[in-house]
Amino acid sequence: MIVIDNTVSIQETIDNCNEKEIEIYLKKGIYNEKLYINKANVKLYGEDKEEVIIQWNDASDTVKRDGSNETYGTTGSATVTISSEATGFKAKNITFKNSFDYDNSLFKNKQAVALKNDADKSQFEDCNFIGRQDTLYANEGRQYYLNCYIEGHVDFIFGGAQAYFEKCILFSKDKKDDKVNGYVTAPSTKEDRELGYIIDNCSFQSDTKKNTVYLGRPWHPGKRPGHNPSVVIMNSYLGKHINNEGWTMMSGFSPDDARFYEYNNFGEGAKSNLRRRILNEEEVKKYSRDNLFKDWKI
Repeated sequence: MIVIDNTVSIQETIDNCNEKEIEIYLKKGIYNEKLYINKANVKLYGEDKEEVIIQWNDASDTVKRDGSNETYGTTGSATVTISSEATGFKAKNITFKNSFDYDNSLFKNKQAVALKNDADKSQFEDCNFIGRQDTLYANEGRQYYLNCYIEGHVDFIFGGAQAYFEKCILFSKDKKDDKVNGYVTAPSTKEDRELGYIIDNCSFQSDTKKNTVYLGRPWHPGKRPGHNPSVVIMNSYLGKHINNEGWTMMSGFSPDDARFYEYNNFGEGAKSNLRRRILNEEEVKKYSRDNLFKDWKI
């Protein structure tokens, strides 16, 4: 295992290592880096998840540093990008942060991703993901999040991955809006995938007003065909900030046409109505970690 502190570049450490499995131990500190990981079986372990912070501050409207005068866009804003080549990536005890100053920026497009993940068989345990709009871009492949803390307000967990969130805290930041303070999820699951996001035994928390945050809305990127967004929330605590209707529209697409379901949730934000479809004991069986991950055994 390679041990480094924040005087050493994580990117250079990964790029300069030719092992089949790269294990790096990060000592306490703030690592001001924009990372792009495209090697398989990279493992990052932090000394302390509150004190090992990988951060950068690009947003969608930030102008690229290559002299092109183009902006990064949502995808390019990511502090950490884990590519599809990085199969088997794992992180533990690390904070991934986009430190873009959302509240004081005059940008029109303020999406600012903390981590974009396209890696199959990727795992995150005891990690923090900190941002505002579009914090965690869980986009491709099978992904597992255990005991993580994810913070934001607008679509702060989004993308088309088959991702399982277990025992996580999903914290909705206050946008100071009297009616709508955000959306927890914005899945863009491909229509040929049986399952998308499964959120199990998690806690939906917030510092914002009652009934002002939606569980999610269906994202159809560019309104292109081929998507059927999927989220199942089960066995989870839903705070009073969750809107009574649970789900809402996005770009003309109705949540009623998406695969949005709940099961056995509790708390003041847990409701049952026509929009909030509740699975029965037989239906919920297919929404298991084993069925989502198939031959990948955690």
